[in-house]
Amino acid sequence: MVNLVHGIVLVEADTAKMSREELANAVEKLGYSVSSSEIQQYKTDEAIFNLIKQRGTIGMVAAVIDLLVDPLNLFNLPQQYRAWFSLVVATFVLLWVGYPILRKTIMAVRQKVINANVLLSTGAWGSFIIGALSLYNPVWQNFLPVAAWLMSLHLFFGYFKLDTRKKASEAVRKLINLQPPKARVLRAGQLIEVFTKDVSAGEVVEVRPGERIPLDGDVLSGNASVDEASFTGESTPAIKEVGSNVIGGTLNLDGALRIKVSKIGQDSFLSQIVSLMSRIAEKKPPVELLADKLMNYYGPVVFIVATIAFIVWAFATGNYIQATLVLLTTVIMGYPCALGITTPMLAAIAGGKGISIGLLVKASEVFYGLSRVDTIVFDKTGTLTCGKPTVTDIDAVNGNVSELLSIAEAVESKSEHPIGQAITFYAQKEAVPKLQIDNFKAIPGKGVIGNLNGSLIIAGKPSFIEQSNIAIAEHIRKKISALGDEGKTAVLFCRDGNVIGVIALQDTPRPTGSQVIAKIKQRGIRTVMLTGDAKQVAAPIAKQLGIDEVHAELLPGEKATAIEGLQKKGCKIAMVGDGINDAPALAQSDVGIAIGAGTDVAIEAAGVILIGDRLIDVLNAVILGKASYKTMTGNVIVAVLFNIVGMLLAAVGLITPILAIAVMIISIFVILINTLRIRTLRLEAIIKEASAALTETRFKVSNMVCEGCAQKITTALTALPGVKVVKPKVIQKQVQVNYYPEQIKQEDLKRALEKEGFNAIEL
Repeated sequence: MVNLVHGIVLVEADTAKMSREELANAVEKLGYSVSSSEIQQYKTDEAIFNLIKQRGTIGMVAAVIDLLVDPLNLFNLPQQYRAWFSLVVATFVLLWVGYPILRKTIMAVRQKVINANVLLSTGAWGSFIIGALSLYNPVWQNFLPVAAWLMSLHLFFGYFKLDTRKKASEAVRKLINLQPPKARVLRAGQLIEVFTKDVSAGEVVEVRPGERIPLDGDVLSGNASVDEASFTGESTPAIKEVGSNVIGGTLNLDGALRIKVSKIGQDSFLSQIVSLMSRIAEKKPPVELLADKLMNYYGPVVFIVATIAFIVWAFATGNYIQATLVLLTTVIMGYPCALGITTPMLAAIAGGKGISIGLLVKASEVFYGLSRVDTIVFDKTGTLTCGKPTVTDIDAVNGNVSELLSIAEAVESKSEHPIGQAITFYAQKEAVPKLQIDNFKAIPGKGVIGNLNGSLIIAGKPSFIEQSNIAIAEHIRKKISALGDEGKTAVLFCRDGNVIGVIALQDTPRPTGSQVIAKIKQRGIRTVMLTGDAKQVAAPIAKQLGIDEVHAELLPGEKATAIEGLQKKGCKIAMVGDGINDAPALAQSDVGIAIGAGTDVAIEAAGVILIGDRLIDVLNAVILGKASYKTMTGNVIVAVLFNIVGMLLAAVGLITPILAIAVMIISIFVILINTLRIRTLRLEAIIKEASAALTETRFKVSNMVCEGCAQKITTALTALPGVKVVKPKVIQKQVQVNYYPEQIKQEDLKRALEKEGFNAIEL
């Protein structure tokens, strides 16, 4: 099985009869390089990409100049000078610019393979030979400009195809980079820093607040909240206590942990996701693979037609020079020049249409996948929802909501936990009276404690309140249970041993989410939700939005399995997600669609990126895909017709050099006009969507001096409702924040920075 975009060959072989080295040699004889490692593959891809980009650009510049000089003769030069100039240009283009093609052609011929490179080289070098003979015998025609154009166009548009392969490898590289390069290990009673790859299973590592956990393991001591959202889909941080499992690559938010490493290398959770993504990618050859298979038949057909034309002319006229000219011009006109430009041109124009409304389509084959979509599968956290906890319910025992919020704001304002920050933000937005807490103490993963005017204030999860020997009345227990059934997180507040109120939070649906789902269903497309959250959390969100089907409590591999199950039923899937846990499902689906403000891994694994972070663009991606693939089909038909017409004209002896170039240019022009119609495509829009769009702002932070400062800023701001992305730049002393303006204001962001002790100036 060959995957040209990912540069992967899977071979099932009897290793007793055929070694890996022999297989590699067989592939290398065809002109391809075989990499011994993933890192070597990345370096090889980068080198080939840069080479083809450089030479393709130089070749196109040389071909255009040659066209202006000869045959258009814009500079009124004598025929002999123009011909010799074309000879120099053609020689340069074929021997230097086109050397990679020449090398692969020679190797393919040695293996008795007729592929696109052989067809191209025959046409280009045939044009060169005819043109060179024309310098000495006027019986021949000057086809030298045709030779330069054929080779240059082939290389120039080969650059676009290689760009697709280069981007495809980025997803796995992003995943690998999530693992911290070093770990703090306990050896001989001392904590020492070693490379993560040198840590063995069973060793103990220490992870401090703000650091990523290096490897999978079990907590031996300590309590902490760990951000696992990108891996598990859980919208709130996971509480890690003694005996809890932790995942390598996740972020420790607020407590020191000592962890006994349980899995290393290929057995780790992160490595399994990398492996799963690679296997899925290998099973998905792109649409271009079909065209390459057809080329195996197309090439021989062109040579057969050219040979028949030669024989007919030779016997009918006895003029072997003319018969040879017909033979070579038939091969030249048989080369699918317009067909080669169709895909990259569509990617450029349709891709530009998408970018204008906030869509980035990363590769041309994605349009084919979008055109067949009949089911859209959504991740929940950060995709259908805002991805941050938001206060939804407030229940004060004495009925004084303002007093409860004042106490909550006072005690939670000193907490760095996302739930505490969300409660603080809500209270400040309600402008409740300010109170002062003394002797504040945070209990990682449980709650907070402080003194308010001589009274002991305790806030946290119900189990923490019970551990503090505070009785919870039955009606409050029923309230907590009801909130849990709705998928909400309850935080209890106590004063001097008595519960004074409950505040509930939930990751709320995105604005206009229900409208988007309704529009999707109006077009006959089914909707499904896949999430790592609990069923009682996912079901209310799905019901509120109108989702047809829900699958909850799924691990990353199980999400991909769920997608595969739907595909076996005949569904054509577009998967929408934003987290690392979504990456395998994005790769398994027919088309992956990533939220632009999501993780780098999800973005790299997907075929479509929602730059504007608007859900309506999921539907617009499908609309654009269907229209684009229809256009692509029309372009292919036009390109093939031009090739057929060109070969017929060549076979009857009517092709001249200027006509050959004209046919190439006209076919490309017709395809361009047809493709430009994509720009007039009408897409869906929601009037209220503008208010839900992300806004970007930047702050100058003069006293941000290290990565520790950057981590502190990131933790503080990302905990605020409405904040989607925080990107500190230590060297520039700047912080970029992407946020929803209807949920949080710019002055709130500035106030949060100043609260952490940073001098923030709006840029």
